[in-house]
Amino acid sequence: MKRYIFLAILAFFTTGCIPKYVDQKPSQPISKAPKVSVPSQPEVQVEKVSVIEEVIEEQKKSTSYKVTMKTKKFSFSDTGFLVNYEKSMHLNVLAMGKSVLDLKIKKNEDDICVGSLCNTKHGFNQSFLVGSYPDDFIENILQKKPIFSGKNLTKTATGFVQQLISDEYKIKYQVTNKGLYFKDKKSNILIKLRELK
Repeated sequence: MKRYIFLAILAFFTTGCIPKYVDQKPSQPISKAPKVSVPSQPEVQVEKVSVIEEVIEEQKKSTSYKVTMKTKKFSFSDTGFLVNYEKSMHLNVLAMGKSVLDLKIKKNEDDICVGSLCNTKHGFNQSFLVGSYPDDFIENILQKKPIFSGKNLTKTATGFVQQLISDEYKIKYQVTNKGLYFKDKKSNILIKLRELK
């Protein structure tokens, strides 16, 4: 029996089943994982332009007025600021530090807003003025332009005057270098802007 165990051990050693340890250093060092270079993204230069700066760039002119308005929905006479932008205009009238009128008009478009309520220009005329007024009426008034396509216009030394009479209105509209005056006697509508210096 001992003989069989001895032969089994001898066969085990001679067949190489026991791992052989080599006391040598490897010929090449084990390399670390290769470094992968990721191409860096080009720096994106973000130009910081605030909303205020964009508005100032777009703004053409800001003028302060003594604004008097008497219409179907409101009546006041206070200081206002008319700001003309390239594509819109904004009239804000203040009384004791509070806004009594916040009117925003998009030029050459059909949008007009009083505060947060927006309407078409025709709808604005029906609600606040007279429905038979042209859609561009208030836009032209605030820009000191002729109304009703320049009908009955008479030029003056400092501007112009229009007098218009129909079954629905009796209008006197005068523009000078200091402001404007609009009165419709039939509808009892008054708009005056006197420039403040």
